[in-house]
Amino acid sequence: MPQLGITTGDPAGIGPEISLRAAQEESWTGACRLILFGGWDLLKDRAAGVGLPFGFEKISMQELLRGDELPHRGIVDIPAENVRPGFGSKATGDAAARNISACYSACSGGHLDAMVTAPLNKLFFQDAGYDFPGHTEFLAHLSGTSEYAMAFLTERLKVVLATIHLPLRAVVEAINSPLIFQKLKIIITEFSRLGLPCGRIAVAGLNPHAGESGRLGAEEAQSIEPAIQLARSSFPGVAIEGPLPADTLFWRALNGEFDVVLAMYHDQGLAPIKVVGFGEAVNVTLGLPFVRTSVDHGTAFDIAGKGIAKHDSMMTAIRWALRLSSKK
Repeated sequence: MPQLGITTGDPAGIGPEISLRAAQEESWTGACRLILFGGWDLLKDRAAGVGLPFGFEKISMQELLRGDELPHRGIVDIPAENVRPGFGSKATGDAAARNISACYSACSGGHLDAMVTAPLNKLFFQDAGYDFPGHTEFLAHLSGTSEYAMAFLTERLKVVLATIHLPLRAVVEAINSPLIFQKLKIIITEFSRLGLPCGRIAVAGLNPHAGESGRLGAEEAQSIEPAIQLARSSFPGVAIEGPLPADTLFWRALNGEFDVVLAMYHDQGLAPIKVVGFGEAVNVTLGLPFVRTSVDHGTAFDIAGKGIAKHDSMMTAIRWALRLSSKK
């Protein structure tokens, strides 16, 4: 059976409870093995605190890396102490990072087929000494991956970001032809490997009306159009259109005109996909040597430990991890 690792995120957030709840759904019985990474005692206490059963076996990293047969539901104990639900800290950021590192080791060694991640808090993650904007960049660093991209997928709309966690004022300087070409190449190669359609790619403009022939900005002509031309000549079997006005582009993609959209910056791409598929969208890191999916929400410290956090997005992330890893 497929074996997936689930990192339980910042232990002060909702990651532990949505991971526990999702992993124990009956729909996975006989379909896959799910291994959580987090503190055994913390997860057991959190399950009791929110009224969840606790049907897990404790396993060690040594057992996992030896290739021993795994239980259907297991926990690799990564201890985390002095954690209070709703109160993130440097310690909880460090715990989240250690969960990711351990799961990465298992995935990179071929002992797990995919990684599914619960949310971490970027502030506490960085306070703990991990100088990365988030999961995507940290996993790229661990794996030595220089060319990667953040994608958000639903059944009807798929979006890849050219830039990720940048202030808006820095996006303009970051957009250049080599970057846009690199992201188009990643889309074409990775979507094909993962069994996703990519025959029709739309590239969003950076400025309103995609620059309106230079009246509203020159970035389209100077940086985006040359990259599209190069990608068309490099991948003649793929139809690439753009740069297109973003205010209508996502509606066109949602209605089936394009397989995937390359957005220029974070909110340009994520706002539309979360409007049409919040809780149904999955975050996928393209370019890693293994499949990594994630929920499409944050740590929600305000409701952590109250038993009201929904695990729909975690269920979606697990389903996509199974689907993509089987194709890859």
